[in-house]
Amino acid sequence: MDRNKIRILFLPPVDKANTNAQSLNTREVALRLDPERFEVTLFYEEEPDPRLRNCRNIRLLALPHRVKTIRILKEQLSDYDIVSYMDYSPASYIFVHLPRLMRKGTTTVLHAEAPRAQLVNPSILLRVLYDGVFSRCDAHVGITDFVARDLAHNGDREARFILPVGVDCRFFSPPAKREHAVPTVLFVGTLVERKGPQFVVLAAKHFPGANFRLVGAGRNNFERVLQKQISDLNLPNVTLEGPRSQYELLEIMRESEVLLLPSRLEGLPKVSLEAAATGLPCIVFRDYETPSVVDGVTGFQVSTFEEMLHRLEQLIQGSGLRTRMGSAARHHAKKFDWDIVSKQWNSAFIEIAGSSR
Repeated sequence: MDRNKIRILFLPPVDKANTNAQSLNTREVALRLDPERFEVTLFYEEEPDPRLRNCRNIRLLALPHRVKTIRILKEQLSDYDIVSYMDYSPASYIFVHLPRLMRKGTTTVLHAEAPRAQLVNPSILLRVLYDGVFSRCDAHVGITDFVARDLAHNGDREARFILPVGVDCRFFSPPAKREHAVPTVLFVGTLVERKGPQFVVLAAKHFPGANFRLVGAGRNNFERVLQKQISDLNLPNVTLEGPRSQYELLEIMRESEVLLLPSRLEGLPKVSLEAAATGLPCIVFRDYETPSVVDGVTGFQVSTFEEMLHRLEQLIQGSGLRTRMGSAARHHAKKFDWDIVSKQWNSAFIEIAGSSR
């Protein structure tokens, strides 16, 4: 490793099959950090994203199936300038509680990606890990202005930077034509109550002439709750499709007309940018003020379930409205292209590292 360069360790594993947003973000940022300024270390568990191989400033480390905590902690103690995407793992908890002398000059960076209220009914262990890591990180960044304000108000921490996530607009692109006889409403996200997939199912009851596709992995068996809801309401127009790769998701988005995200606790939903880049108007709740959806232009930000149904009806019935909003969404998404957004990350990391050297 070149000690004249900024050494940065990202904690999310970068396996090619990993569809977690932090993993996807880490890969896109790492690929775009200035190789003349940064040396990057990334973990993987099975098979890393092939794009990361043979990059001269990226080092890939395999995590063992056992004693992962020890391996991660050992790497955190390897004199990095920055450890980014601090998580709420035992390794991170131990690291931030070690004496500063042992941690040397390493700056730990916590990325706040949603309001603190997103931590719903945590276990005792998770609460201890969360509180212990959050309060002891050296630098906090917010994904949006709203999350930064929440960080200051509810977390008593000032966000040093606003670092939004991005989208690869070359990969996520619209189809040549959208001419489907039956409109499709799409939900993408983890199937948990907090994300609101149950409201997508309820919406399907109001619009039997549209198809509703829910894409994402279940958690804590919530997919069974949804399957029972679908069965009880006798909804043949709803499908639960499980997790999908980025390539599969691209095709699903091209086959859809509207993205519906009924969660009230988010930051900047990555999927809303991906959908926008493929030309999909999106409906979200305005509670978290996401900059990815411009109300009335690229989609709608709503306040109630009833308003959500009203806006969804407008988009299902109005092909012209969908086309106009979809085109505007694509144009808006280009402002969040990773080639643009990554420059903000690049500058922030340089400043963070400079303050600790």
